[in-house]
Amino acid sequence: MGRRLVVALAILGAVMGPGLLVFSPARPAAARSTELSPSTVQLAAPAARTSPDQPRLLVRFRDGATQTERDAALASVGATVDVVLDRIGVTRVAIRISTDPTGDDAGVAALRLSRHAAVLSVEPDSTAAIQFTPSDPFFASDPSFGVGQWGLRKAHVDQAWDVVRGSAAVIVAVVDTGIDPAHPDLAGVALPGTSFLTAPDPTCAPVPPGSTRDDNAHGTHVAGLIAANGNNGIGIAGVAFGVKILPIKALDCMGSGLMSDVALGITWAVDHGARVINVSLGSSSGQGTLASAVHYAVSHGAFVVAAAGNCGVSSARCSTLNEPQYPGAYPEAFAVAATDSNDQHASFSNIDSYVAIAAPGVRVYSTVPTYPTTLSKSDPSLLSYALFSGTSQASPFVAGVAALMLSKDPTLTVQQLGDRLRATADDLGASGPDAVFGAGRVNALRALTFVAAAPVAVGYGATYDLSSLPARGSVVSGLTAPVRLVNTSTFVWRIAGSDTVRLGYHWEDLGGKTVAYDDGTRITLPADVPVGGAITVTATVRAPSLATGAYVLKLDLIRDTVFPLGSTWFSTSGTVLSPSAIIIITSGLGATYAPTPGTQSTLGLGANVFPVTVVNTGDTTWPAGGASPVHLSYHWLGAAGSLVTWDGERALLPTDIKPGQSAVIALPVTSPPTVGSYILRLDLVQEGITWFSGQGIVTRDFPVSVTNGYGASYTVGALAPQLPGGRAVVPVTLRNDGLTTWAAGGPNPIHVAAHIVDATGAMVSWDGERSLLPNDVAPGQTVTASVVVNAPPRPGSYLVRVDLVREGVAWLSSYGVTPAVVGLQDIEDYRASFQISATQVSIAAPSISVTVTNTSIATWSTTGASPIDLSAHWLAADGRVLVWDGPRGSLGQPLAPGGSVTVNLPLATPPPGAAMLVVDLVAEGLRWFGMGTARPITLVP
Repeated sequence: MGRRLVVALAILGAVMGPGLLVFSPARPAAARSTELSPSTVQLAAPAARTSPDQPRLLVRFRDGATQTERDAALASVGATVDVVLDRIGVTRVAIRISTDPTGDDAGVAALRLSRHAAVLSVEPDSTAAIQFTPSDPFFASDPSFGVGQWGLRKAHVDQAWDVVRGSAAVIVAVVDTGIDPAHPDLAGVALPGTSFLTAPDPTCAPVPPGSTRDDNAHGTHVAGLIAANGNNGIGIAGVAFGVKILPIKALDCMGSGLMSDVALGITWAVDHGARVINVSLGSSSGQGTLASAVHYAVSHGAFVVAAAGNCGVSSARCSTLNEPQYPGAYPEAFAVAATDSNDQHASFSNIDSYVAIAAPGVRVYSTVPTYPTTLSKSDPSLLSYALFSGTSQASPFVAGVAALMLSKDPTLTVQQLGDRLRATADDLGASGPDAVFGAGRVNALRALTFVAAAPVAVGYGATYDLSSLPARGSVVSGLTAPVRLVNTSTFVWRIAGSDTVRLGYHWEDLGGKTVAYDDGTRITLPADVPVGGAITVTATVRAPSLATGAYVLKLDLIRDTVFPLGSTWFSTSGTVLSPSAIIIITSGLGATYAPTPGTQSTLGLGANVFPVTVVNTGDTTWPAGGASPVHLSYHWLGAAGSLVTWDGERALLPTDIKPGQSAVIALPVTSPPTVGSYILRLDLVQEGITWFSGQGIVTRDFPVSVTNGYGASYTVGALAPQLPGGRAVVPVTLRNDGLTTWAAGGPNPIHVAAHIVDATGAMVSWDGERSLLPNDVAPGQTVTASVVVNAPPRPGSYLVRVDLVREGVAWLSSYGVTPAVVGLQDIEDYRASFQISATQVSIAAPSISVTVTNTSIATWSTTGASPIDLSAHWLAADGRVLVWDGPRGSLGQPLAPGGSVTVNLPLATPPPGAAMLVVDLVAEGLRWFGMGTARPITLVP
C-alpha cells in the first residue's frame, strides 16, 4: 500500500455580515424587435420568439466565425438572437425555459455554448440591484454563533458580486472526499464526476466504482464554500455561486487516500475542462508523482489551489511544527493559509515561505451531507450544515475568488490569476509578502476590479557590474567573485515558480570562438528582483577544461518559463549584451606522490588498497568537495608501457589540501583481469575538468606484479581405510601463503573440501562436501579445520585431493595453488564380533544389549552414503526366518578397527514361533555383514 494523505478537520466558529450592491440574475426587460443592421444595436425579430421570462446569455463570437457557424452554435443550445450590441461585438440570446432537469437552463446552455468552436466567451445577463442581500438565511446569521458567512464580507466577496457572479462556463474541480449532489443548496451545481479510490480504509463502507458520494463530509463542505446556490432562500451562498463543481473522490470516509489517486484526480480534472482545481488536503511527502500532476495541470491552464497545511500546532499527523504539506508546498501550486474574523493568523495554519495568500478559515459555515457520514456519526449535529476550521476551508475560498475572476475574464492565464490575487490582497502582518500571510488576505473586489496595465512586449534588460571579478583563475578552483545585477527588464526576476531567472556564463577564446557554453551549474539568485531593483550574486565559475591561457568570460542571465515552455538567454533577446572579462587561467597545480609503509609491489587479482602520500606543491588549494572535487586515481599500463586501464577508481581527499600540505590516502585499486607485470601510474583528477597529468603535472609510476593473491599449504591427518560408502572427517592444518585474507563468511567465503580420483587418475568425485573455516585467515596465519571424505561405493584404491574453494568464484587449485594429496583404501572388510549379555527377551518391550567389536581393518562410519547400523532377525526353532529386517540400533560414533561399543538394540515384536535371534551389522543400501549367528532366546512376558 502506498503513502496515504490525511485530511484533518477542526470544528470551530464563524462570522458574517450584510451584503452591498451586487449583480444578480434577473429577467431583462423585453426588447422591441427590429431588422438587424451591422452598425446598430440590433433587436430580435418578432417578440413571439422570446419572452421576458427566458434567461439571457451574452455571447462573443470568435473573429472569422461565419454566420453559418454562429447559427449552428446557437442552435446547439436552442438559443434565439435577442439583441446584437454591434459596437462591442456582443450578441444577446434568449434560452428556452426548462431545457435541463436541474432547472439551471442558462448555466447548462452557457457551458455547452462556451465549448463551441465559433464562440469566444459566454456570460449570463443580469440586472443591478441596490442594497441587494442574498435570501440565503445563513448569509447574515447562523444557528451556531449567529455571525453567518463572515468571510464573504471580510474578503469583500459580497461587493464583488456587484461586478460578476459565477458563470456556469467555469468548472471548479474539487479533489476530496466526494460531494452530496442532492443537498438542497447544491442542486444543479455538480457535474458528473468520478472517483479514484484504490485502497480505502477497511472500516469504510464499500463505494461503487466511479461514485462521488461523500461519506466523510469534508468534500461537501469545500464544494459548498465554492459554489453553494446563492439567493435561493435556503442555507448559504458560495463564493462563486453559479459556477459548476466537478467532484472527484480521491479520499475515503476517514479523509485518507493514496497520493497517486490524488494525482489521477488532478489530471482527470484537467482533461475534463476544469479551470480551477481545489485540493484541500496535505501530506508531508513531496512525492514526485503528485508534483508531476500539479505541473501537468498548470501547464495545461488549470489553476491549482491547495491548503497550506494545519501543522502550525502540534498534532498526531505533523511530525514537526510547520512541517511542509504537499501539494501546497510545490512551487506551481497556490498555497492558502487561514485567518480568523479579526484578520489574525489562525494558530493551526502553517507558516512557511511557500504560502501564497491567506483567506478566512476559522469557524466557516458550509454545507455537509444530509445523510449520515463518518463525521456526523461522531457528532449527530453535523447534518446539512456545519462549522469547520482549517486551511482546508481557506483554500476553497480562494478557489471561489479565482472562479469569479474567470467568470469575468475567461482569458486569464494561471500566471495572471496568481499575480492578480497576490497584487490585490490586503497586506497583513509584516509589510510585504511574508511566511505567515503570503501576499495578504484575499480581496475579491480588488481582484475583480484590477486594471492591468496595457499589454506590452516582454522586455529583457540587465546591467552587470564585473569590477570585482579576479584577473586570474585556475583549472582547479575556477574563480569566485560578487557580481552586482540591476533589473532593467519589464518583469520581475523570480527565483521559484513557473517563471525563473538564473545567472549563467560561457567561455570564449580570444578569437571569439565559444569553447565552453553554459559550462557549469546555473547560479540561482538569492531573492526575487523587482523591476528596477538590484542584487549582488556571489558567482562561482568553473574554468574551461582546456589548456591554460587567456580566455573571455561572458556572463548571461537566462529566463526559464512554463508559459510557454522554454528558456530565453537575455543575450539572445536582441536588447542585452553579455558583459565580458579577460581571465588568465592557470593550472595552479603541483603534486608529488610517495610510497608509505604498507605500499606493496605485489597486488592480488581484484580489489586492493594502495596507500600513498600526496603533497600539494602548487599554489591552488585542492577542494575535497563541491561541484568539482579533486580525487586521487590511477592508470594501469602494461610492462612495455601500453595503456591497459585509463579511468581508475577514485579516492577522496580527507579535507581540502592547501599548498604545501600533504595527506596519506588509501587508494582503492582494482587490478587488471590477468596476472602479470604492470605499471601503476598515480594521477590526481579535478572531476569534470582535468587530470593533473593533462596540465603537465608529473605522475608517479610503480612497477607492480599482479598475482591471483592466493596461496596455501596443507597438513592432512592420517586417513584410515574405509568401507565403501563410508564417511571420514580428517583434521587439516591450513596456512595462508597468499596476499589476500580468506573470508570465512560473506558472499564468497573460503571453504575446504576434497576431490577423489581413482588409480587411473579419472575423477570420481569433484565437488566434495564443504567444511567451514572457523574464522577469517589473514596472510601468514594458520588455522585448523577438517576435511570430509566420502568413500566411493566401489572398493579400490583412491587419491584424495584436499582443496580450498572461493564459493561462487573458483577453486584455489585453479589459481595454481597445489592441493594436498592423501591415499584412500576403500575395502570390503565386513568382519565383526558380537557378545549378547542375556538370552531372555521381553515380549512387551523387546530389546537386547549387544557388544559389537570391529575386527576388520576398515573404520565403520555412522554417517555418509552407507552408514553402519546394528539390527537383528527373528528365526523359528527350525531356522526359518520369521522377521528379517528389524529395527536399527545406532553405533553412536565411528568405530575404528579393534574398537568396541555396547548398544541397547530394539527388536521387532517376536512373532509366534520365534525361538532364535540373529544379530548382525548392515551397511545401509549396500549389504549385511553376515557375521551374526543364530542364538536361542527365551521369551518372557
